[in-house]
Amino acid sequence: MSFRRYLPTVLDANGREERMRTLDDDALRAEAATLGLRTGEKRLLREETARYLAVAREAATRTVGLRPFDEQLLGCCGLLSGHAVEMDTGEGKTLVGALAAAGFALAGRRAHVLSVNDYLAERDAAWMGPFFDLLGVSVGWIGQHTPHDDRRNAYACDVVYAPVSEVGFDMLRDRFTVTPGERVAPLFDAVVVDEVDAVMIDEAMVPLVLAGSAEHMADEFDHATALVEALVPEEDFTIDADQATVSLTDDGLDRLEAKLGGINLYDTEHLGMFTRINLALHARVLVHRDVDYLVTDGKISLINTTRGRVAHLQRWPDGLHAALEAKEHLPASAAGVILDQITIQDLLLQYETRAGMSGTVTAVAEELLEFYRLPAGRVERHEPNRRIDAPDTIVLTEDEKIAAIVHDVTARHQAGQPVLVGTQSVSESEALAARPDAAGVPVRVLNAKNDAQEAEIVARAGEYGAVTISTQMSGRGTDIKLGGPDGRDRERVAGTGGLAVIATGRYPSRRLDAQLRGRSGRQGDPGISRAFLSVEDDLIQLHATGRMLTRIAREQDTLPTATRQKIADQCQSIAEGLRTDRHRATWVYNRAIAAQRTTVLAHREEIIDSTVADERVEALIAEHWEQLVSACGLDPVSQTTRAVALFFVDEQWVLHLTTLQEIRDGIHLRALGGEKPADEFHRLALREFHGFFDRTYQQTADFIAALSSADIGRDLTELGLRRPSATWTYMVTDDPYGNPGDRFIRRIGKFVRSKVLNLE
Repeated sequence: MSFRRYLPTVLDANGREERMRTLDDDALRAEAATLGLRTGEKRLLREETARYLAVAREAATRTVGLRPFDEQLLGCCGLLSGHAVEMDTGEGKTLVGALAAAGFALAGRRAHVLSVNDYLAERDAAWMGPFFDLLGVSVGWIGQHTPHDDRRNAYACDVVYAPVSEVGFDMLRDRFTVTPGERVAPLFDAVVVDEVDAVMIDEAMVPLVLAGSAEHMADEFDHATALVEALVPEEDFTIDADQATVSLTDDGLDRLEAKLGGINLYDTEHLGMFTRINLALHARVLVHRDVDYLVTDGKISLINTTRGRVAHLQRWPDGLHAALEAKEHLPASAAGVILDQITIQDLLLQYETRAGMSGTVTAVAEELLEFYRLPAGRVERHEPNRRIDAPDTIVLTEDEKIAAIVHDVTARHQAGQPVLVGTQSVSESEALAARPDAAGVPVRVLNAKNDAQEAEIVARAGEYGAVTISTQMSGRGTDIKLGGPDGRDRERVAGTGGLAVIATGRYPSRRLDAQLRGRSGRQGDPGISRAFLSVEDDLIQLHATGRMLTRIAREQDTLPTATRQKIADQCQSIAEGLRTDRHRATWVYNRAIAAQRTTVLAHREEIIDSTVADERVEALIAEHWEQLVSACGLDPVSQTTRAVALFFVDEQWVLHLTTLQEIRDGIHLRALGGEKPADEFHRLALREFHGFFDRTYQQTADFIAALSSADIGRDLTELGLRRPSATWTYMVTDDPYGNPGDRFIRRIGKFVRSKVLNLE
């Protein structure tokens, strides 16, 4: 979709531009207040939308010094009508998002503009603040450290800028409040998602978690870690070719059991230790420092590999996280019980109208439609693309690749051409930076270790002769201008060929490659992009078929360039297909949980807003209920009953989540019996949920029946019902070595192929 159907509306807006220019600020604000704008409909009202676009263009010109191009107005129409909009890097998506958010607000809607981090939320809200103010639209922003009352005030604004995770965490915290006054109350009306493909597709199934303090401490991993550190590769454990699974050998198992006093680790009483050993082994072998995580300030900090920066508030499941802490000899962080959780996908499905923007949308258009019912389209560039995308250079070894990259970077630097090198990890960025630096070429490095300085580093990447080495550029939110931030040296830099973008390999997604390429050739600038690959790259080694690898090994240097290119393309397609399949499978499992969560939350609201708890409890303990009411009055008894019922609803939900996770961990075994694991999971989830509210009210009634009139009105803690003394939020990252089911099925498949079918 090209959004050309909105072109007549934009042309109408152009015809009104001169009139809007003659209005003073008050008159322009009054014009905005009289709009009869409608949003969220695939066909926007032409006249009213054109009036809005003309008003908004003039307001933006006056306040932030940016006159929106026609293409930006087209993008605004796409967002207002509920689409995902593709606009290339440098085409001004921040302004387009503000135009759409103000349009939603002037149509009487509440709008959230969701970004990927606190920095962008605060920056964009402050930057666009004068624009919103001129239109009479209130705006606020929320970040990780925003206090409770400030959050409430921000959510009361017409437009709220926030990281997507913070909105989810606020929703989860509100879910455990007892009175309306405790809530910050985000309203899920209209949403504009920045980097829509990364948020809605790449991070869609990341659970946002609300955890509560638990009485038990994290599992003790020091002993298991010490045992694992003494194991010898190949002798005691082996790693699968796909680097996703590590397994103890028979000798390794015997060695461990002997060190533990001759026990059998498969005995039920020792399964806890066996689990800790396996987790410690995974932590040692498969999860890598400066690739998957950093150690900062005595804590494990996860790296978001799709963004190349620290994933704040993310952690792995408790067992693996504790194993990593033991591996790095760090104190164990507190274990907790999961009180509630929601995936980013289910969070975004709460909104009435969904829209979003990114430089790489059309590649995932089918998935956006499948998972969100969100149609997508593209807005073409304001200026023609002058960037030259050179063919990939594909060599055999990593050493050859690095040498070629360093040679290319050095030559361009000597010619004064600015170079941006995109790497795959923190460790790669630092190792690569050392090579040209040693040759006298000054290098700036941007990765998860210094992403606080990212705006300055990215902005200066277009300076004459600059060499910048960075991890993934997706969501960086800062343009690279030729000649530096002020563009003073633009013509000199343009004369060198513009910004050169060099990739040190292919990402598992073509969209991430496009995000990096898109940093060059901004708004008609000259530029060049090229990628250097080796057949030793993880993308090829992990996804190439046996036949591909055999041919590479056999032909070596004589392997034709076209064949190398075809292998790289196929491996990238396989990686993309695996991600989509994983998303689809996880989505299926989450449907039952999401439906049950909705039911529980609706009933919880009913308890707060009605007398349902009174009625259910009175029916179970009529005589004692009447005695309490007679002694204390209806209102105090009702308040205590409501509080107790809410406590047991929440407790039942926590137990139910734990049960469902246990079922999910073992559901893969159903495949061996010819059953469909997803169907069986849904059946078991329904069975476990049956009687949920009956159990809740029986517990409530039993508790109330044990109370005397003197207990009515007392705090629940005094009565022995203790909620967690502390709660915290985090995101559970994808398990880096796959879930148990995935590994089990993969191992069975490998056994069948090798032992039964003789294919491997």
